[in-house]
Amino acid sequence: MLGASVVALSIDDKDTTQRLADNLQLGPVRMLHSADADEVSAATGAFTEAKRGILHATGFVLAPGGKVAQACYSTGPIGRITAQDTMRIIRFVQRQQQR
Repeated sequence: MLGASVVALSIDDKDTTQRLADNLQLGPVRMLHSADADEVSAATGAFTEAKRGILHATGFVLAPGGKVAQACYSTGPIGRITAQDTMRIIRFVQRQQQR
């Protein structure tokens, strides 16, 4: 066990987000919904696409205290943080804190 929490954020409404969570069988992943794409973009640097009304996938691994340990910005299906990458980054951050 890594002792980490996973949170997902979507600009979709509650029902659409819940269907996605159910289909992906995410288990303990907390899914937040109805985010404002422009506000998320302003706060994180995530890319938006007004024509399609989307917020592109953006992943962050936060160290204790909220410092960004890793960020990944994507404008398509390639180049996203994988579960294995995330676990590797968490382990690295944990080792650094033990020093």
